[in-house]
Amino acid sequence: MNIRITDTDTGRELWTVQQCANHCGVTDSTWRSYSRANNKLGVPAPVTRLTRQTPLWDAEAVKTWQANRPGSPVENSPQAKRHDL
Repeated sequence: MNIRITDTDTGRELWTVQQCANHCGVTDSTWRSYSRANNKLGVPAPVTRLTRQTPLWDAEAVKTWQANRPGSPVENSPQAKRHDL
């Protein structure tokens, strides 16, 4: 089953911890650590909560962060460009 959560006000897709972690190629606990790092890593903040214990992130913000973070395995990220030099 592939469940999608969409903000009906903005039309933006929202992701759970698991979806963020899967996209970034890390474990759920690593994503939680990233998001609790007092934003030293620049991780987007959750935009809302489904329940008290279920934060949700803007999927596009997570994709942008992943593509631009140092060490990102995403093609054309700043890190990838440095290795091409």
